[in-house]
Amino acid sequence: MVIPKIIFSEMTLEENIDTIKWAYYENNGSLTVRDFTIKYFPELSVLEKNTPKDIVYKKIEEVVTKDYNTYKERIKSETKRYNDLWEKFNNKYLMLLSDYFKIDLPQIKVIQGKVGLIPVFPRDIDELSFSVSTGLDDNFLIKTAVHESLHFVWFEKWNQLHPEIPRREYNSPYISWKYSEMVTDPILNNKPFSDMFGDVFIERGYDSFYELKDGNNLVMDILRNIYSENISIEEKINKGFDYIKRILSDTKNIKKER
Repeated sequence: MVIPKIIFSEMTLEENIDTIKWAYYENNGSLTVRDFTIKYFPELSVLEKNTPKDIVYKKIEEVVTKDYNTYKERIKSETKRYNDLWEKFNNKYLMLLSDYFKIDLPQIKVIQGKVGLIPVFPRDIDELSFSVSTGLDDNFLIKTAVHESLHFVWFEKWNQLHPEIPRREYNSPYISWKYSEMVTDPILNNKPFSDMFGDVFIERGYDSFYELKDGNNLVMDILRNIYSENISIEEKINKGFDYIKRILSDTKNIKKER
């Protein structure tokens, strides 16, 4: 059996710059990625909202390049630390994921964890990559790697069950994406994953998910119950999806999160 491996590597300067250019213009809720970006790089706060994009981009290139060169050794050392931290979990966790979803993963050989100077952690389903910043504590790094790699395996299974759903809907703001973000809680906080990570972290999705109600019941509680049932993983996924589709079709208060 081929076991996928998460390998952390240093983001290039160009990757850092491109991520910040995206993040600066991303507006996705009451506390936006743009807000995080300006807080992370205070020098960008001098820019007016109507500043032409070419001037904004030039300022971003200048600011990110300066910080990248200043903290290049930190990025290198943190990349090594992250690889060392994750090494002891990789095989056990990825084998557990494969068994849980009843799926072989020969098409997923390497998942890239890119380490840079970034305020938010985007992932790319097609590239099998996710990004993280430096300075994460041990538990948060492990939690992030667990969460992101779960998504990659989830969507392999999802594609088997629902090949009719376009791949673009694996991303925000579509229901397939929202559902994939909601199920990380009932999956990772239940056995067998809770046995492996219970002392390390408790998985929690976006706050808005926990505000959703179905009558007097919390939607997330009902979803947890579905994933606790003694039924096949395929039944859990489809039963949960049918339920969430109904809930989201009646509810307009889930925000675009990413």
